[in-house]
Amino acid sequence: MTRLSVEQLWVAPELAALAVLQVAADTAVFALAAVYPEIQDLDNHDDYPELRGALDIIDTARAVTACVNRYKLALLRAQRDELLPF
Repeated sequence: MTRLSVEQLWVAPELAALAVLQVAADTAVFALAAVYPEIQDLDNHDDYPELRGALDIIDTARAVTACVNRYKLALLRAQRDELLPF
């Protein structure tokens, strides 16, 4: 994770909350992988409801991270377009 500058937060203050969200999502993935290392080796998680739930959280956390990254990319593109005189 890169540190946000004051200038970045002035332009887009929502980046602070999104940075916290990304760290929380990453932390959840790491914690669940540590608690359930066998999650990578099992083909059928349906027999283990706690593993199915953990895998659902991991999938959702990855999706959240992807959404945040897409949003940040869109912000960068919009800022770039504002700077271009043509």
